[in-house]
Amino acid sequence: GLHQLEQNVPPDYRRLHVRLNINMIDRIKKYGDDLLFWLYYNNIGTTIQLLAIQELQNRGWMYYIPEKIWITKALGKEAPKGSYGVYCWFDVANWKKSEKEMSL
Repeated sequence: GLHQLEQNVPPDYRRLHVRLNINMIDRIKKYGDDLLFWLYYNNIGTTIQLLAIQELQNRGWMYYIPEKIWITKALGKEAPKGSYGVYCWFDVANWKKSEKEMSL
């Protein structure tokens, strides 16, 4: 028909989740850490998970691969010396932030 044009566009362009992600880039900065962790753990392998990772890292969180946990410097505690210190970590089993002394 008159309005049907043949255009080469990336396949992702037509997917709903990609269109939603454009809006999420601005909104995700306003989300709390709990929601970011929920997005991370419940959107495995998606752009939404990558956006959650980026925002968590912007807030000082890092994924500690050996223990498979998210950690950051504990607020109100002395800064870790070298790699040893008190860190805040996200306990996914109990869905809360906890503190522990550890060496990275």
